[in-house]
Amino acid sequence: MKTFPYIYRGNGYYPIIEVTLFHGTNIFRTDALIDSGANISVFQGEIAEILGINITKGEKRIFQGVGAKVTGYIHNIEILVGTDRINCRVAFSNEMSTSLNILGRDNFFKHFIVKFD
Repeated sequence: MKTFPYIYRGNGYYPIIEVTLFHGTNIFRTDALIDSGANISVFQGEIAEILGINITKGEKRIFQGVGAKVTGYIHNIEILVGTDRINCRVAFSNEMSTSLNILGRDNFFKHFIVKFD
């Protein structure tokens, strides 16, 4: 079983992992916070642009987080985590107030044993 160490960012350690996103022939590598409180994975809007995804062609959703509502658009993409490449529903948003991309439960957690230690 592959384990990922917590990463120090700013003022503490967080469950952040490197992921690679695929859409067609476009590839983008980034970090994402594993967030068991998030229903769906949400990534910065500029990543969608790099991947050649027209954000607003996805399913529009309003997400309520701590202190803010953001609009996102859901798309199906492939994500590489470690050596596992999975299909995942991901929302892209240009309104995120955090620089961290988020890996949520829907379509992500079912592929892995997620354990926080």
